[in-house]
Amino acid sequence: MMLWVMLYAVVSFFFVNKVHGIIELFVILVYPLMKRYDGQRGKAKWLKWFFYIYYPAHLVVIGIIRIITYGDTPILF
Repeated sequence: MMLWVMLYAVVSFFFVNKVHGIIELFVILVYPLMKRYDGQRGKAKWLKWFFYIYYPAHLVVIGIIRIITYGDTPILF
């Protein structure tokens, strides 16, 4: 997986945007956290409901910010 991340970062660096390519390399920092996962579910049951509410709510907030910033824009394209 790290090989594909590096390849994607290099292609992004040279052909898309230098900053984007460098930021892509920060994906590697997640690897130690993923390595610590032992395969068991977490004990916090309320966290599931938090994310069920948070995910659509943050998309609504981003949509409102988009409309405020750019005016009345179409939802798709």
